[in-house]
Amino acid sequence: MKVFSALTGTLLLGLTASMAQNSAAPIRWTEGAPNATSEVKNDAKIEGLKTDDVQIFVSMADLKETEYNRVWVQIYNHSKAPVTVDPQSAILLTDKDKTIRAEVPDKAANSIQRFGEAKSQELSSAHCPNMIATQCQPTPSQAQVAKQVAAYSAQQAQWVKDNALAQKPIAPGDNTQGFIVFKKEKKKANYILKFTVGTQVFEFPVTAENKYPSFD
Repeated sequence: MKVFSALTGTLLLGLTASMAQNSAAPIRWTEGAPNATSEVKNDAKIEGLKTDDVQIFVSMADLKETEYNRVWVQIYNHSKAPVTVDPQSAILLTDKDKTIRAEVPDKAANSIQRFGEAKSQELSSAHCPNMIATQCQPTPSQAQVAKQVAAYSAQQAQWVKDNALAQKPIAPGDNTQGFIVFKKEKKKANYILKFTVGTQVFEFPVTAENKYPSFD
């Protein structure tokens, strides 16, 4: 009975420690805090947070002429064990407690390309209400703009695929970086970006202009 009680106590202690670790309070970026950094490069604000195990940097920006914002993330592993990174765990929280989840890169890329193709087709459709349809053709200027829109959207779509933050473990002493994309809202907004690295949850205040495509 004593052996059983001791074993039970050990198991409960381990479970309690595990639960405490998983329920640890998020580490939030705060201006002026000793573990927080901030700098501006190319008009983009880069925020950083550091713990004994990892250091993480983030920066939010517009993914131009698309329905998405992009968040650049770089993570350094200073611990003695690998840490896992799952980009799909990232979320944006609005001041009204709305949750915006990270997009799957390939799906976002396909959406960007489809949007560009549809807009290109719309722009290349000449509007000639007083002419017979078969005689109505887009002007060279309209055709050129339509082609540029399709090409630019394809370029942005490929960029998302090529630069997405990968889901993988980071070896001790190593680092990784990439982008996470989120769907835009209808107007400028402030968010809290929540991102999990290993067992630690990091929070950063970020702002998005939420500029929708301006193709016309």
